[in-house]
Amino acid sequence: MSKKAIGIDIGGTNFRMGLVSEDGSVEYFYKASSREICDNGEAVELLADKIELYIQEHGMQGQLSAIGIGFPSPIDAARKVVYNCPNLQNSTGGFDGRNVVHSLQQRLGIPTFINKDACNLLWYEIEMHKWKGSGITIGFYYGTGIGNSVYLGNGFLDGKHGVACDVGHIPFYLSDRYCTCGNRGCAECYASGRVLRDIWQEHWPEEEFTDIFRNHSDSKVIQEYLEGMAIPMATEINIFDPDRIVVGGGVMDMKDFPEKMFWDYVYEFTRKPFPGTDFAIVHASKEPGVGVAGSALYAFEQLRLKGKN
Repeated sequence: MSKKAIGIDIGGTNFRMGLVSEDGSVEYFYKASSREICDNGEAVELLADKIELYIQEHGMQGQLSAIGIGFPSPIDAARKVVYNCPNLQNSTGGFDGRNVVHSLQQRLGIPTFINKDACNLLWYEIEMHKWKGSGITIGFYYGTGIGNSVYLGNGFLDGKHGVACDVGHIPFYLSDRYCTCGNRGCAECYASGRVLRDIWQEHWPEEEFTDIFRNHSDSKVIQEYLEGMAIPMATEINIFDPDRIVVGGGVMDMKDFPEKMFWDYVYEFTRKPFPGTDFAIVHASKEPGVGVAGSALYAFEQLRLKGKN
């Protein structure tokens, strides 16, 4: 009998949850505003309430192998504590500094595994394409912020404190903009979905936001935005010389996104002759449950690894 896990994908804007099988298929997909697990209470308890209600509604009591969760935040090296989610704040600090694993396992009695959301998104692609042990894979997800992860052969690059590959917070030179994280000049000050909405509200608020690329890709402000998107990606390409790049996220998926212009900027900044343009470009799967499936598949993988020890 196939094992089942709950997969949860928490973004800066949306919260998604589903029941996932070991092959990555998703049932009972649920989507809501992320504010539902931040407003009006302690964030971890609100999240536990959501999971508990979901289990009860679908009759899953005693049938789950694990819970996997992706957060839009760096996670500590032990993969238990959420460091900070600047897009999910509330009066009690949101998820910042919370040992989510301990709290959820204590309340729900189900093995729980958390990870950075971009890692879970990329893990889904690695599992589906069978890339384990096959070179270097980089994931870039342009959404509310910039999600990023690097997979080296057989594992993610996590770093000493678990916070590696957070290129949305690399600094831009001589910047006077401040990021939601508190630092000055982060890439997300120039290339996030949040910034794109600011551009729209400043320049073309009378138009539909979804038409911004169709109507204004040739404008100076959008060209600068695309360059801002390209710089952190080209920087990481030059560092890792990857085999492939997985790209996705709400910005990349917008109507008439000027993809050729974007890649022209990336190629302008990559080192010549190599890496140059010598890497595969793979568009991330667009199904709404990909982050949910990736979170659950990550949980299954952690269960397998623990079983070997």
